[in-house]
Amino acid sequence: MQQSHESCKHREARGCPHRECTMPDAPHYDVDFYSDAFIADPLPHYAAMRALGPVVYLPQHDNFAIVRFRELREAMRDIAIFRSGDGVAGDAAGCTFLRGNTLASDPPVHDRMRTVMGAPLLPGALEAHRAWIEEEALALADRLCDRQVFDAMVDVARHLPLTIVTQLVGLPEDGRDHMLEWAAASFDILGIQNERGRQGIETIKEMRHWIKTGATTDRLKPDSWTARIAGLARDGSIPADMAPLLIRDYINPSLDTTISATGELLWQLARNPDQWDKLRADPGLIPRAVDEAVRLATPIRSFTRTTTASVVVADTPIPAGARVMMLFASANRDALHFADPDRFDVERRERDHVGFGHGIHMCVGMHLARLEMTALLKAFRTRIARFEAEAPSPAYNNTIRSYAAMPMRIIVADRVADDRPATEAPRDVAAEASTGQAGWIDATIVDHRLIAETVMLVEFEAATGLFPPFEAGAHIDVEIRPGLVRQYSLCGPRDDRRRYRIAVHREARSRGGSIAVHDWLALGQALRISAPRNSFPLAPPDGNDAPVILIAGGIGITPILAMADQLHADARPFTLIYRARSKASAAFADELAAAPYASNVRFAFDDAQEQPSDLPELGGCPNRKSVYCCGPAGLIDHVRARCRALGLTDAQLHVELFRAPQGSDDRPFTLHAARSGLTLTIPAGRSMLEVLEEAGVEVPSSCLSGICGTCLVDLSAGAADHRDQVQTEAEKSANGRVALCCSRALSPELVIDL
Repeated sequence: MQQSHESCKHREARGCPHRECTMPDAPHYDVDFYSDAFIADPLPHYAAMRALGPVVYLPQHDNFAIVRFRELREAMRDIAIFRSGDGVAGDAAGCTFLRGNTLASDPPVHDRMRTVMGAPLLPGALEAHRAWIEEEALALADRLCDRQVFDAMVDVARHLPLTIVTQLVGLPEDGRDHMLEWAAASFDILGIQNERGRQGIETIKEMRHWIKTGATTDRLKPDSWTARIAGLARDGSIPADMAPLLIRDYINPSLDTTISATGELLWQLARNPDQWDKLRADPGLIPRAVDEAVRLATPIRSFTRTTTASVVVADTPIPAGARVMMLFASANRDALHFADPDRFDVERRERDHVGFGHGIHMCVGMHLARLEMTALLKAFRTRIARFEAEAPSPAYNNTIRSYAAMPMRIIVADRVADDRPATEAPRDVAAEASTGQAGWIDATIVDHRLIAETVMLVEFEAATGLFPPFEAGAHIDVEIRPGLVRQYSLCGPRDDRRRYRIAVHREARSRGGSIAVHDWLALGQALRISAPRNSFPLAPPDGNDAPVILIAGGIGITPILAMADQLHADARPFTLIYRARSKASAAFADELAAAPYASNVRFAFDDAQEQPSDLPELGGCPNRKSVYCCGPAGLIDHVRARCRALGLTDAQLHVELFRAPQGSDDRPFTLHAARSGLTLTIPAGRSMLEVLEEAGVEVPSSCLSGICGTCLVDLSAGAADHRDQVQTEAEKSANGRVALCCSRALSPELVIDL
């Protein structure tokens, strides 16, 4: 049936999505998605839409809507057909007004903006703020226990976002005071231009004027996210006209979504005391509870995409140029994907909800949201026995689903333990940065020089007091500059707490870290480092006199050197085998040659005329020997094979992988999915996730780009080329899990627990 241009009543107001303006061949659902009535009680509408099929047509908005999980996920992955660059609002006016930001962009522009904006929001960078966030959560929990009656939205859900995020964003005070108002206005515009949307446009116009006049570089908080953006624009790293767009992106989405999810979490805990009992008994369920709250809340009800060509979704044709609403809130309640989808279940295993979105536009702040919500649950677990809440009142926003108020009463528990972070250092330890954020140590570079062809030695002194003690194998985080955090092994004397020492190999394909250490850091420079952590520890003596074998390849000498020093100090027998391309490329070669244990060191240089035999030190008393190896994947694979051939067990071999540069090798490899009994070839240019899904293996996934962690699985054997941005450098070196959507193999085969 043809529909005339005149009868398409919303064509002029909202932009008719149909080139030929034919009547859409999809079930119609005649409702105003942005009305107060829909916002106040949306779940029956979502259920009715899903009952009609995966795709419906909303005539009041002239938009298609994808309402079921499977079809929505597939559409979000197909960025060639479902385009964001024309805007993601519910109507043409909103799309036009907000065009140009990260949400309303496509690759390659999107990728560049996302990379710049997202750097300080990656898990490694956020680790620097964990202790601060947890302290704030504990302090809030104590205040709530004193009060016992409060508004869960105003006094709890808003607290960490308004306390933490506003400081990290770093606007002047007159801007921080308006962030919540500006964020709400932005999300109103992302709906349609009803009364809320029109008022939102006026509010955002005021915000843009303030950014131009009030967010000047001299007024931004030093070392904040916005100051970092201003600095990148100033030094030419990003175009000047990109800076205000990125600053807006920090302001607009950084508060409401976390507030929404936290409010839902509190409401569900009050409604489901049995689930709270499970969390109190098993804190390991906290991450699942956070994801479950995000799924049920689905803070972003919908964003839109515009089709670049005609497409058929679940037998429903959608014409080119159509605006398609991605109804995340409906998809997350789809019983075809989630068992008993309306139930809050802290043991639910489905991780691939779309509460944070899906695909390349997945929420950039999701890791911070999880960190904040996790901190609250950890603090509440030992303090609160019960939550009791009155029915919350809805907050009316065109895009954000949230509560305006939620009267709550708590029953205080008997404390089971003092769970304040056990990271407080002795009085002589500089365990707090000058910013007041626990976990960082203010330090100064007191030595910065080349000690081998491509290896830079860096020594730090604490600004005040002494550094914390460390054990051999430990590493620290180094904030090279705001937003750029890397992990490096400590390789200096353990008994000298006045100084820490690291050595950094310059990577030809560096992701920014090693080049910045070599070219950007300088003698006398102040920066921040973390307290030491150890994922590659040296086991204590067990009473046998078998020597420990230390094997280092290239820059893998850094933790091995510390182990040699510790073994010598403890009078334990050991042998150190150091392999490198040449003596000129070998860091600490002269230091080792002059060490009091020099007779225990064996050098193996690739350019030497004589090569030592193949690890003879591994032979003899195999049942008592321990081997520690740090280096590239090829060396580790070789050492592992030799150990097995000589009768050593895998438990006797301890390794830390020195990873190759990202993207250095895209060769095919073999993947064994152990529990599925599948052996698959992963060709160049295709991901493990794609090949597994084609083989019929259901794998939870979301971002498809290594930023969310949904598709991480246990790695049983082989060396992975870790390309995700979720795991820390220490976790990647431990080689225990691999992200299927982006990572590849350094060894010929990988074995995963799937």
